[in-house]
Amino acid sequence: MSSLDDLVEDMARLTDAPCTLEDPAFRLIGFSDHRGDDVVDSIRQRSILQRRSTDEVRAWFRGQGIEDSQGPLRTPADPDLGIVARLCVPARHLDRVHGYFWLIDPDGTIPESTWPEAVRIAESAARLLNVAERRQSHRDALFRELVEGGRLAARESAADLAQAGGLDLQEPVTCVLLERPELLDQVASRPSRPGVVWVRSSPGAACAVVRAELVEPTAGLTDLLGALGLGRRVDSLDRVTRAGTGPTIAGIDALAAAHRGARVSLRVARTAAPGTVVRWEALGPLALLGVTRDDDLEAAVIDPPVRALLAGAGPDVLETVRVWLDEAGSASRTAARLAVHRQTVYHRLGQVEQATGYDLARGADRLRLHLALELAPYLSAG
Repeated sequence: MSSLDDLVEDMARLTDAPCTLEDPAFRLIGFSDHRGDDVVDSIRQRSILQRRSTDEVRAWFRGQGIEDSQGPLRTPADPDLGIVARLCVPARHLDRVHGYFWLIDPDGTIPESTWPEAVRIAESAARLLNVAERRQSHRDALFRELVEGGRLAARESAADLAQAGGLDLQEPVTCVLLERPELLDQVASRPSRPGVVWVRSSPGAACAVVRAELVEPTAGLTDLLGALGLGRRVDSLDRVTRAGTGPTIAGIDALAAAHRGARVSLRVARTAAPGTVVRWEALGPLALLGVTRDDDLEAAVIDPPVRALLAGAGPDVLETVRVWLDEAGSASRTAARLAVHRQTVYHRLGQVEQATGYDLARGADRLRLHLALELAPYLSAG
């Protein structure tokens, strides 16, 4: 069976025109390549780069009658909006529009003799989109049962979800959570890839249940996206994508643990620069963010004197104690990293001891302070 990407390419070849496929809300599903001499307007560029059109452009195209059209129709140019003339082929199935094929056609030269075949391609795409949405809804439900349901429900759901991704029940898997523009809306229409099952797990983030060996050797975001089958997407999106990976688990029936870990990793990634991948294995004490509720964790690791320190100390004092703790209490290495005198380091550490009542010569006090400094940015005290 042809994939949606194949059908986009078939439509482009049939009409000899740059083609995009969008869902009914004008969110991008797929696009063809275009030649150097093809006319490409800002609307196609924005659709590819930003994954959807503006409200004004969507309203303009709807005003051309595309929602009611039973077959291909030409839409005119609008220089004020930067719109080039197009041929629109609605993707209909059972009298419901599942998407639109857009063919750039500035001179109206796509022959009507191609329209019957274009309709057949669009109908195939609509059937695929209909099946994909129903299949995706089922996978989403299986995932929810697996991470939220009881043990008996999880056992049956694990088998069904594993089958969907070509996974063995007892092979190592993990979860990858991605925040990426429009990816959540595209999950249902994504082509399947052995070892990867996409689910809609939470608002704003798409989740890949993935064979661990596919993602363990990846070095960064580009490698990770390639392993998940997103390598064909637009590179500019990588600069706004954030990703978090969970721990590797022995089998898909323990997926709840991998998902919890991935949520913590993504939570930490949200505080970092776009394009960041945060892995569970690198979280260190930040993994505690997934152990209990924030208010309970805050009460356990941030006592009132430390809370006062975090609220009132200068940035230089807090940075000095963080570096000193990272450098295993070495004043000389701390001074070198901060480019200050060792006496400055001692003076600032003295301010910390005075403010907190901690004795930084004691390991237990250093541990409590280090945990508070690490976790505070992710809790209400931070």
